[in-house]
Amino acid sequence: MKRDSLNPAFSFYMYRILFFPFLLVWFGCSATVPDWVSVQPTDSKYWHGIGRADKSTYADSRERAKEFAIHEISSQIKVNISSEMKTVIRESDGSLESASSYVMRSRVKLLLPELEFVGIYNTKDTYHFYARLNKQKYRAAMARLRENATETALGYIRDADANFGVHSFSMIQKAWLEIMPFTDEPILIVYEGKRFNLYSLIKRKMEAYEDRIQLVGRLDKVRVKTFVDRENSIQISVLDRMNNTLVSGIPVKIKMPGKELTVVSNRKGKVFHDISGTSLNASFSINFFLDKHELFKEFLDSVNMLSFKSKVNFVQVEVVPAKVKIVSSEKNLGRSLQNPILTPAIKSAFSKKVEFVNQNPEMIIKIESNTNKKSERAGKIFHFSLMGMHLSYSRMQKQMKNFSHLTSQM
Repeated sequence: MKRDSLNPAFSFYMYRILFFPFLLVWFGCSATVPDWVSVQPTDSKYWHGIGRADKSTYADSRERAKEFAIHEISSQIKVNISSEMKTVIRESDGSLESASSYVMRSRVKLLLPELEFVGIYNTKDTYHFYARLNKQKYRAAMARLRENATETALGYIRDADANFGVHSFSMIQKAWLEIMPFTDEPILIVYEGKRFNLYSLIKRKMEAYEDRIQLVGRLDKVRVKTFVDRENSIQISVLDRMNNTLVSGIPVKIKMPGKELTVVSNRKGKVFHDISGTSLNASFSINFFLDKHELFKEFLDSVNMLSFKSKVNFVQVEVVPAKVKIVSSEKNLGRSLQNPILTPAIKSAFSKKVEFVNQNPEMIIKIESNTNKKSERAGKIFHFSLMGMHLSYSRMQKQMKNFSHLTSQM
């Protein structure tokens, strides 16, 4: 194709494509030092950020210089946490400082498309990066983003209300995080015909949802006897107070002496846990409540996560000592001992866990012991050593499986 036959518009377009990259390379590597490297720009229409990163310090010095420039711009944008938000943050055990930092980081991230990257200056040792943000564009963008966040948050709230369940807590948390970058002024909205500050509405919803969940516990056995009652369990019903229906997928934390665990309600809205095998000799409580950590596990990395104070429910387990009778036969070379040795030791070991009786026992411990003859004297009292002892026991209500297993749990 001849040069004269080229379309003038096409030629100009190609000229721009080829010329601008060359200009950028020349500008970035030019020996001429831009004024902004040493003198902060003063144009009042913009917030200016100059970032500098030493190549010896940062392997990614170019990106670090850009990051520092953006950070300098963000530090010039004033963010005020509203008084109502301060209350909410404190109640959620959050830090105002971390909340402000989170708001600023989130806001700058949202505003990246509005930033202008003016220039880069590269030397042997450093990278310099110049970025700026037009104040008027910033305010317009903030108004647009705030409106979008408000609509998104209201959508989460409507979804949470319409389909109440475990996901409702996640929806409210998402609504909270959606509006966190815009805490410098109240967001007034109308929801279900009433006017609210959006922050206040979200907080109320979270508290209402926690209050809406009712946990009702029931024990298989409220009163248990030591060693005799080897099996027991707790059943917790997870109810929606508003319509008295069972709710699935709700994490419930269960605490009892020496044990703590979380169980999620099944598709029928029930939580089951086996508490058999306790060897405690005193009554105790089983506490249960909503597990916030598990409920909000997808938001654990979030700053100032909205939360609530879990209401603690409990059931009381009454522990009473089983009635035990000892049937003992202790002999030395076939002769009954006038002062038994094993019987007092067993009574001492079990004195706080069972009640020893002579009639109407619930468990019987049978002791049969005797000595066998050996070639040497074992001591002044016995002419022959005690070679062994056979213990067996039976229970009038239920046969116990293993005596050693019982004593190991004392």
